[in-house]
Amino acid sequence: MAELVSKVYSEALFEVAKEDQKVDAVKDELTYMVSSLKMYPEFFEVLKMPVINKSDKKNVLTETFENKVSDEMINFFKTLIDKNRIGDIFDIYHDFNAKVDEFNAVLNISVESVIPLTEHQLDALSEKLKAKTGKNVVLTTTVKPELIGGIVIKSGEQIIDGSVKYKLEGMLEGLTQIIV
Repeated sequence: MAELVSKVYSEALFEVAKEDQKVDAVKDELTYMVSSLKMYPEFFEVLKMPVINKSDKKNVLTETFENKVSDEMINFFKTLIDKNRIGDIFDIYHDFNAKVDEFNAVLNISVESVIPLTEHQLDALSEKLKAKTGKNVVLTTTVKPELIGGIVIKSGEQIIDGSVKYKLEGMLEGLTQIIV
């Protein structure tokens, strides 16, 4: 149910942003507000508390974010408070960002390697992936020594595992099949 809720609200916000030709501006404002809620979890808890009057929550929200984000963004958050959906804001944010990335033809890719990749290696990998996908590629790197060697590339549900660890596990499985 929460997944459906986040999709509905993120889609509504995205459609308004697209119609107003403010997709990137709305993304920046939403990022600012969500980051603020993460930075001050006590404030977020207050906004979620059912015992606190909704109009008080909306007044605090307005006072906190007035002159920092647009009235439209504040009104979006007020709507979430009115509908008791403010607790879903992180899922809404995630879904909204996915829609913006799709709209901007951006593909977020995670790269795991044993040692940090050089700037030259990252540029080459980015160019190859851009050529294959036709999208602008944003790489996020993680160092994982347990891979032994090679790299693992992840994009959504797709995984390309070129690690030595994966190859050794495959060899071990093949050997155990022979022995048994």
